Formats: sequence, C-alpha cells, structure tokens
Amino acid sequence: MPLSSPSIDSQPSRMPLKDRCKLLIARLLIKLGKLRFDDFTKEELHELIADLFPHRFSLNIPIGTGSVNVQEGEIAFDNENNKLVLQCLASINIDVANNTLYRAHLVVVSSATPQYDEISKTVLLTHVNIDTITLVNDNYALIQDSHYLLNKFFPQGINNLVTSSLRSAMSLFTVGTSDVAAEYLKLYLSGSKQAVLDYHKPQINQAIQSELNTANLSHTMRESHWREALFARVGKSVRVEDDRLRFYLV
Repeated sequence: MPLSSPSIDSQPSRMPLKDRCKLLIARLLIKLGKLRFDDFTKEELHELIADLFPHRFSLNIPIGTGSVNVQEGEIAFDNENNKLVLQCLASINIDVANNTLYRAHLVVVSSATPQYDEISKTVLLTHVNIDTITLVNDNYALIQDSHYLLNKFFPQGINNLVTSSLRSAMSLFTVGTSDVAAEYLKLYLSGSKQAVLDYHKPQINQAIQSELNTANLSHTMRESHWREALFARVGKSVRVEDDRLRFYLV
C-alpha cells in the first residue's frame, strides 16, 4: 500500500471482472460468518515500501559535511505491543575538506502503531518512534586518528604538534570557530567509532523524525484493489497479530 493515494471516492472503478467476483464472494463469506479478517504478510508489505529506499539526508555538523544514506529496510512485527517495526540498514559519512574522517554502517530500528479510521477509510501509523541506532563493525567502518587530522588539514611545519596542541592548531585552520571545531574533532582522538556515533545519534534521530513529520504516513483504501475495496466497505480495525498486519472485517 503506497503511503499516499487518492481517496476511495475519487477513484474510478478499474477492478477487473475476476476481482469483482472475488469481492462478491468475500462479502458473502462475511455474511455467512466464514470470513472475519484479512492478513497482509511481511512479503506483501515489503513490496509496498520498496520505493522508499534508498533515501539520503544531511547532518548539521560543526565542521565539514555529514550525511546518512538509508539503503534498505525490512519489516518485522511486535505482536505483543501491536506495532509494526522497520529495521533499516544505513550508512553515515563525515567528510572534511573532501577527506573522509568517519564512515560506518548502522542499523536503525523504528516502530509505529497501526490504526484504522472508518470514516475516511484510511490506515494511519501513529506513535512513530526511533527505537535504536546501532553501530555495525564491518569492513566499511573507518575512523581517522589525530595524526591523520594534523597531517591532512594543517600547514606543513605544525604537523608535529602533539595531541594536547590540537586546539591551537585548529585556530589556524578554522578561523573563529576553533573552539567548536576542535571540540568536535577531539571525538576522533580516542579512535572510538562508537563515541563518534553516540555524538551524532541525537542529530540522526532528529533528522529522521523531521523526515517522518513531513511524510504522509497513511493509506486510503483503493477501489481498484479488491481486498482494499472490501475493507473499505466492511472493515472495522487493524492490528499486528500472528506476525501479520491483520485487517478485521467484522
């Protein structure tokens, strides 16, 4: 189900005869008490979100440029809490003066509660949260050390400065923003990929939330799709159950 689609009332009927027959049979089964719900499986939902990836957004960092590229996503189900879960593989890249200081793969896990509005015939995703952002230590991971920073970014003649002089060296490089930039680059002195990620987690979280706030996280049932047309006529609620997105018809 695409995240945005026209209202059911604004769509002309384009349902093939075979599907119209399925719709009539399904309504008969409901009247006979033989059909209570319809399930959308993980595989079906994956087809519906395929066009969302890849997706790239920028990070606002004190010096240089930062970006996160969400490469692919996989849906999971939290039956106990009635939540749809999206597990995404992403990459983060931090570049300064056209040199990569940091890169890593991340697993970003978000969740949302599905709800159905009978009046508008629309499925909504509510209570959307970013649950975890986890570092993946693989061959893609990279972090540059202090020697690299000094040799790459500072003029010849000061590249023998020791780590404690990093702030002084930054004043020659950043002109007026040395305190902020030096504090940021000090993250790299420990050589900890996790420390750099922890610094950027709030920014990544905020950027994703901003993307979600502007996205249309709803889907209006389509008259051209017989299963959705059935739910638009008799649907009551939607829940995550038995590792399915279950649409209750009665």
